[in-house]
Amino acid sequence: MRSAMTRTALWKQAVLAAFMMALAAAAWAFRGDITALWSEAGPPETAAAAADAPGVPVFTAEVADRSDDLTFSAIGTGFARRSVTLRAPSSGRITQLSIDPGRTFAAGDTLMRLDDTDEKLAVALAEARLARASSERDRYRRLQDSGAAAVSRFEEVETAHRVAEIELEKARAELADRHLLAPFDGVPGIAQVEVGDRVSAEDEIASYDDRRELLVEFDLPETLLSRVEVGLDVTATTPAVEGRRFEGRVTAIDSRVNRATRTARVRAAVANEADVLRPGASFSVTLELPGPVHPSVPELALQFSRGALHVWRVVDGTVEKVELRLVRRRAGLVIVDGPLAAGDHVVVEGTQRLRPGVAVNVLNAPAGGSS
Repeated sequence: MRSAMTRTALWKQAVLAAFMMALAAAAWAFRGDITALWSEAGPPETAAAAADAPGVPVFTAEVADRSDDLTFSAIGTGFARRSVTLRAPSSGRITQLSIDPGRTFAAGDTLMRLDDTDEKLAVALAEARLARASSERDRYRRLQDSGAAAVSRFEEVETAHRVAEIELEKARAELADRHLLAPFDGVPGIAQVEVGDRVSAEDEIASYDDRRELLVEFDLPETLLSRVEVGLDVTATTPAVEGRRFEGRVTAIDSRVNRATRTARVRAAVANEADVLRPGASFSVTLELPGPVHPSVPELALQFSRGALHVWRVVDGTVEKVELRLVRRRAGLVIVDGPLAAGDHVVVEGTQRLRPGVAVNVLNAPAGGSS
């Protein structure tokens, strides 16, 4: 007996479940008509307003212009405004090394000195030879004026004097090559040599940077190139300096798009007066990219039909269908491209019964006016 009662209860539950599913399917299939009837019924005051005016009851919103501005972020690498690798100007033993990491040097300051004993002697010898050649030339000039010196001998003396000048210039240049000078105002890195080391010409000594301003390079998609121009403000952060944001500006845009990545290299300059930024560090760069102005409508106004987007615009109490292209979604609004203008009114509620040319009754129209 109990088994029979159990089977009867299960049968009733199955019938009830099937009925509820059928009811839900019917409600979903006729959801548009149900919503329309609900909107027409609405609160008592809304229903009364709808009864007083002909047309389908709808709510509208005003179209507004909005800039399609974008925020773009990218990861870039920092470079010094000017950066070189210091190398030994000639071979020899280091007798003086002034390179200290973090110390600022002015252009022309001595960074390193090599043993220059032989070069100083060579300069002194060249100076003595030039002095003797100058005295000989002056003596023959006096004789030439009195007619007592042969022209050929005078020319030999002039040539010897010129050779002595050249030898002195060469000796002085070789002496200068014993000194490594700062090429511009900047800061050296850690030296790879010590006093007493012997170096060969072109041996690497240290890095040297002008980092009063850092250049941050990053890649920009070609689709955004038209929005970027020299002088555009940027904001940069780096894990090397936590909790700080640095302001900069775009200083250069590459003349070519990389065929493999479809991006263009952009360079921004970031001020570094406090000297806290370092070349080679990674940077997160943010740019606010201005865009063209387009109409914007509430998301509720946008309808999709037959593969195209459209809105219903209210004109003189009737609606017309306006096809649009979606540009971007923004916090409940949709920026669109199409024949809409600021001040137009589009339907946001009550779209289920609309057809081109149908009269509408705008329930939220301002008192004394109509959309």
